[in-house]
Amino acid sequence: MNIKIITDSACDILKSDQQKYDIEIMPVYVVEDEINYRDGIDISPEVVCDKMRKGVRFKTSQIPYGDFYKRFEELIVEKQPFIYLAFSSGLSGTYQAAALAERDLKEKYPEAIFHVVDTRAVCYGLGHIVYGAAKAAAEDCDMDELMLRINYYVDHVKHVFTVTDLQYLYRGGRLNKGTAIIGNMLNINPLLEVSKAGELQQIDKVRGEKKLIKKMVDYLEENGDQMDRQTIGISHADNPELVDLFVKMAGKRFNTERFKIVPLGSTVLTHSGPGTLAVFFFDEWKEAF
Repeated sequence: MNIKIITDSACDILKSDQQKYDIEIMPVYVVEDEINYRDGIDISPEVVCDKMRKGVRFKTSQIPYGDFYKRFEELIVEKQPFIYLAFSSGLSGTYQAAALAERDLKEKYPEAIFHVVDTRAVCYGLGHIVYGAAKAAAEDCDMDELMLRINYYVDHVKHVFTVTDLQYLYRGGRLNKGTAIIGNMLNINPLLEVSKAGELQQIDKVRGEKKLIKKMVDYLEENGDQMDRQTIGISHADNPELVDLFVKMAGKRFNTERFKIVPLGSTVLTHSGPGTLAVFFFDEWKEAF
């Protein structure tokens, strides 16, 4: 069975992997004033980064029900089985819109073969799941086996984030002004994770980039499994120096060169801002997967 993998632009997956495995990406909407851009089509992370540094404020808008209904119905009519892997429901309403379209279309087409999955993941945490699913689909896994693998990935993917400039969290209403100003003055950076419910939560605050990266590497060591065998995903927003520091420290700690480095997509960038670094891995690793 040829099963198509679909996701959204919050996944940060490499273009080369997208093309190799024919992964379809539905764009989240990035909003500047009254202008709606389709993430990854009408606007790029590089442009968003540049504009944010110049003071432009962006918002995001979830993929609407109508977009899902239209695209899903096209695939159903073509008799194309598919799985849509959605951005975490704890961070966006996108999954709920897709699930509503799934419900309505399965009533209209009861024989249709497709699933909508809340991955509870974002950035390359979602990308890790999408890549694994697309690779398995290319190996001709049937739907039951593919869903088994996807659910395993969803249950075991881990995220750890930091931001190096707190003004963007303040602009987005996630910090008060005083905390942002003092944090920047004292070079204090938050360490955040995505919970099992798919929600962002702070786990620590660290002063200084070297200590911050050490804390991130410690987090991987405490929560990861067979870190020398799995690929560590890294999403970043124009912060190659911090990426280099992390790769050097994590590579030495885990005796690995298995890193996949990708640009942070506009969906999360609009909220976290330039300088963001996010790392993704599994807390249980199966080589067969």
